[in-house]
Amino acid sequence: MSESTNSSTTSRESLEHELHVHQVELVQQNEELQRTQSDLAAAHDRYRDLYDFAPVGYCTLDAQGCITKINLTGAGLLGQPRAALLGKPLARFVSSNEADRWHLYLRWALARETPQRIDLTMNFADGTLHWFAAINSVRVLADDGAPTLRVSITDVTDRMRSEVERRIAAIDADARESERRRMALELHEDLGQRLSAIKIRVANLPESSEVANEIDQALALVRRITFDLRPPMLNDLGLHAALDWLAKDTARRLNLKLSLRMDNDLPPLGRAVSLALYRFFQESLSYLLHETKASELVIDVQRPLGQFILNLRARGGEMKAPWHLDVRSEPSLILEHRARLAGGRLEFDATPDPSGWIGLRLTQNLDLKETPVDRAGRPT
Repeated sequence: MSESTNSSTTSRESLEHELHVHQVELVQQNEELQRTQSDLAAAHDRYRDLYDFAPVGYCTLDAQGCITKINLTGAGLLGQPRAALLGKPLARFVSSNEADRWHLYLRWALARETPQRIDLTMNFADGTLHWFAAINSVRVLADDGAPTLRVSITDVTDRMRSEVERRIAAIDADARESERRRMALELHEDLGQRLSAIKIRVANLPESSEVANEIDQALALVRRITFDLRPPMLNDLGLHAALDWLAKDTARRLNLKLSLRMDNDLPPLGRAVSLALYRFFQESLSYLLHETKASELVIDVQRPLGQFILNLRARGGEMKAPWHLDVRSEPSLILEHRARLAGGRLEFDATPDPSGWIGLRLTQNLDLKETPVDRAGRPT
């Protein structure tokens, strides 16, 4: 009887111990589940914040192109509250002249597994405020197997406008270069020839030396103007040779002390880029010398990989009042605008340093995909 009682007591204690162990394990598991749930909730909140406040618009479209989900940025781009956009077709916000392209793109993207992209002109639902969007999408399958599109919408209005401005500037530059080329040809072939003929006719006249000198000076002026309009060495010898000639000719005419340093010009740049950089150098040099009464000029041209860097500095004489470069003046703004249209960055050293130097710096990114050419313009 006693042994049975002891055995029963031992079994009860063993069972109580096991139950206590299981209870501790359940408490630990419950605490672990609560921590996991808390972490999941925090991760969900972070994901929701990242989704809603991303710098680009995100949305999900069904097979008909209707919005089933959209973040706050996307709603802001489309100009309506998020709740009002759900179930609405994205086509309502596509410009009417782009509607066919959008519908073709939607069919194409839903039939492809790879990411797709299209650039569209967008507007608000009432047709106001046109803007440009880059739309990227990828097809995913919903839980029921229906195809949907996950779409990102990026406002590229500023980039598109800059590209349009650059194209207009390029067209304008081409027109101006054509006009310069025409004028240079007429000066050289017409006026230059006429002056040479007049010089020959007056050579045998008495006291013709003064007239001949005047004609020689006129011929030299015609040659200089012709070179300014269309430097032949730019095509024959390349950009660095043309810059070297322009810098030295300017220093000689204005009696400037010149310090000139240029990296090698390999690989040679294409004609369009060389011409644009030459024109900018020409205008920058004229601008700097117009704004200062310089007696010294330092020109430094560098060619690090993928860049063209031009440093122009002037010193000496008296600076025009107010004793610094006015970076908000019209000539300064025009020069800066031209650098920006060409994809470059212009910086001014507007105030003289302790040594009296003042100047500007152009950093121009070069297209590494551009095909280099030799001196004759042939691809290398």
